[in-house]
Amino acid sequence: MKSILIILGVLIGIIGLIFLALVIASYRRRPKFNNKGFTNLEKQLLAELYELFDSEIQTKLKTQIQYFEPKRKWRQYWEKSMSVELYGDNENPLSDNFRYKRKDESKLATIRFNANNEKFNIEFNNYDGRIWGWKIRPNPKSIMKVATINVTSKKVNNDPNSFAQITFKKEKLKSIPKFDGLLEELNNIQSINQVFKPIGSEVLENYIKIIDSKLPIEYLDIIKQSEGVDFGDCCILGISEIRSTGLDDGNYFHLAEFDDGVIAVKEEDRRGTIFYCHYSGLLDNLGTDFEKIILERIKSTTPQHRV
Repeated sequence: MKSILIILGVLIGIIGLIFLALVIASYRRRPKFNNKGFTNLEKQLLAELYELFDSEIQTKLKTQIQYFEPKRKWRQYWEKSMSVELYGDNENPLSDNFRYKRKDESKLATIRFNANNEKFNIEFNNYDGRIWGWKIRPNPKSIMKVATINVTSKKVNNDPNSFAQITFKKEKLKSIPKFDGLLEELNNIQSINQVFKPIGSEVLENYIKIIDSKLPIEYLDIIKQSEGVDFGDCCILGISEIRSTGLDDGNYFHLAEFDDGVIAVKEEDRRGTIFYCHYSGLLDNLGTDFEKIILERIKSTTPQHRV
């Protein structure tokens, strides 16, 4: 009896240590808020950012940065990147006079540069008429105090003085129409719960231009018939609701969502490679055959097709 109690005590102690280690690891990865100013590297990159715009936008951006620098900010160093998000003061908000026209969540500009014989890039983001933050890849922790950088390229991704395309309002169809092609095959495998009115060719082309990646032809064929398809356990997203997930090596646009992850394409990828982004953080390269991939995934969610 005594030996059993000792063994139980040891097991409880081991479990306790494992739990403590998990708590510490979780705490270390938790985003930390601070009011510290920007680093030398960030100040150099912000100066490069200002030069991309006319005097009016430059003034607004400089005023925004001046306002946000002493305010609360979110900074996190990941394995292969670093993220910064800027937060204002509800009691003393940024004046509307210093916001620009573009209100959507979008990429403002991209700058590529070298430092300490290593290549980096930074993406600046918009939100609500102002700079929202940035992400630097790979992890720049070792160069945050660097004296000089060599900029190799920079571009404006979305004009801050332009209005973003009006959000498309999805309209649910009252009955499931007769489909053809891949969508018909998918409906035969798993009955569609609901579909939405197609977006229309002109609006579709506008959204294709916004998404900086090669979209699969088969996906676009589906979108021409329906602006999103809901199967219950999973769904194919309409092009107007495509959103991105930022991973260490880049941004990934969601095309279809499942219980354990999403089918996605990588930003700026022109090869048409399709990935499966698991919610656990794992990433699978699935190749370029969207039709085969989506058929297999839909079958895997349907009881009669499971092995």
